[in-house]
Amino acid sequence: MTLAEASGLVAQRSTPLLLLFLGLLGFVPSPGLPLGMIVGSMVVCVAIGLLVQPDRPPIPGLLGRQRLSAGLLRRFMAFAIPFVRRLERRCRPRLTWAVSGAGVAVAAIGIALQGVGLALPLPFGNLPFALGIVLIALGLLTRDGLGALAGHFVGIASMGLFVMLGVGAFRAGTDLVFW
Repeated sequence: MTLAEASGLVAQRSTPLLLLFLGLLGFVPSPGLPLGMIVGSMVVCVAIGLLVQPDRPPIPGLLGRQRLSAGLLRRFMAFAIPFVRRLERRCRPRLTWAVSGAGVAVAAIGIALQGVGLALPLPFGNLPFALGIVLIALGLLTRDGLGALAGHFVGIASMGLFVMLGVGAFRAGTDLVFW
């Protein structure tokens, strides 16, 4: 199954459902396969599409032709189904201003930024960005503004952490060079 076929199955339901699917794929360990880069790029495309055309998620041809192995899909489903069931028990409509109107645009921008973080080759860096994407997507799906805001918080905290680690690594490197 290709990514375009997989997204076609869920795109009929809604763009947030596709973002949830892609966010959950970010949790799957994939040594040797640049899944984070592929999924992160798709998340950015779909999030931008959510801003431009909320009803139809765009998928570029190059990314859409990427094949997903049966083993990867099995691992994904084994993880995703129990995870989504646990999260859905906690979601309900609240703070709907955060997931309607301008809140959808803010959510799309937050998801796009986290998609960039998901695409970067950071050690264990996929997990916090994937969690933020999943929380915002679930918030959009269930009209749970509190969940969407939690996703934004996770994304901001993740970005801050990785920026601080990057600055620290840069300073350590310059200290070693000029020691």
